[in-house]
Amino acid sequence: MMQHAGITKPPLQPDDVAMLTAVLEDWCQEKSCGIASRAAEHIARELVSWFECGIRDKHRLAGLMRHVYLDPEDLLVTPDAPACAHVRENAGRADGHDG
Repeated sequence: MMQHAGITKPPLQPDDVAMLTAVLEDWCQEKSCGIASRAAEHIARELVSWFECGIRDKHRLAGLMRHVYLDPEDLLVTPDAPACAHVRENAGRADGHDG
């Protein structure tokens, strides 16, 4: 088991990893975002955090991802990075702002 800040967390099982990967891939496809992009990396971290906090339902996780705020300043795209323009354009909408 992994221990962090005094909290013991069970390791992710292969089925858990497969489900989280599928949720992330769906998000990437919906947002026209490469799976290796900084935005996808951020979302993957959020997914694992939610999962470790007890949110295990695929549909609930997918719904939560739609409300994650992505700060364009933190997701700067380099020339060789996968494009994620749709996410950058809509970053402010994730937390209820229109732009």
